[in-house]
Amino acid sequence: MLTRDDIVNKLGIENSNIEEQDRILQKVANAVSTRIMLKLSEKLTDQDLDEIASMMDSGSETDVESLIISKVPNYDNFKNEIEEGVITELENNAKAIDAMAKSENLDKLEI
Repeated sequence: MLTRDDIVNKLGIENSNIEEQDRILQKVANAVSTRIMLKLSEKLTDQDLDEIASMMDSGSETDVESLIISKVPNYDNFKNEIEEGVITELENNAKAIDAMAKSENLDKLEI
């Protein structure tokens, strides 16, 4: 599992103030959560997903996590791989943008 410092360094935001880092890290956490949910939807049955939705509606987050852990082998590794994948994608995109900016080919940059 990556630490806060690892993520900050990989994203190249170590020189940003703490508030800006927190804002960016929250967006990363949201992206990771979304990706985890998407990947879980591929691994779980419709019945499992309905049960999770019901538990979430009732506020039983610990029950949700327990159910997911029981259904997804090596759930911690699953989560860590997704987190690292999202961070690597962001890191690679940042490097590509930096390289393009340094080469002054900003007209080729698609956003």
